[in-house]
Amino acid sequence: MKKYNLLTSLLVSGLAFAQTGNVGIGTQTPTRNLHVEGDLRIRKLENKAADVSYTRVLAVDNSGNIDYINKSSLLPDMTGEIQKTVNNNEYTTTGNTPTNTNTLKCGRFEFAFISDSTTGLVRFRLNQAPATNVNVYTTFEQNFAPFNTSDGFQFEASTSPRTITTSNAFIDVPVGSAQAQIANGEYNELYITYPGDAVFYRVSFYRVNQNGKTHWVNACETF
Repeated sequence: MKKYNLLTSLLVSGLAFAQTGNVGIGTQTPTRNLHVEGDLRIRKLENKAADVSYTRVLAVDNSGNIDYINKSSLLPDMTGEIQKTVNNNEYTTTGNTPTNTNTLKCGRFEFAFISDSTTGLVRFRLNQAPATNVNVYTTFEQNFAPFNTSDGFQFEASTSPRTITTSNAFIDVPVGSAQAQIANGEYNELYITYPGDAVFYRVSFYRVNQNGKTHWVNACETF
């Protein structure tokens, strides 16, 4: 009984009761219903990350006051953020020329390689034939592979539009006075928009010869 009384006296002596009804531990002037001036230890907690009914997390200010924040407020604000979609097309051939009928559709456009005797040319058209001619502007980056004889980089931001006619035939992307060609190990990018649309397209073209096959890769990102 003496031990019990001693323990009770020690616990009570560490408590302070303010006129407001607040209880203090280690302080004579508690400012909250329970005010602990010192360390706080909790022996057992459960992980509720997967429990959707737990919608709040604890937060502590510089004065040590513990409150909560809604979990939803911690998520990134996506207001005004750009939503991006990606479409891709990859196929192989046993020669150095692509398959003209293998195309990539992305948004309003359709992209492909066109074959000639030695390489592939970048080409595009609309998904559907237009009622009238449509003028589109293109920006093209051509990165030559280092093992080619004509190493380097070409950039074409043409001030003249490319015209897609009502026949909707594939047209080639120009670079200077020539056409954009995809050599082995080469990576190219095309940037294009449709008149009046708030959509931006970035299309990647890549070609590489490996293990007796040629890989043709198209990837279109819509912003």
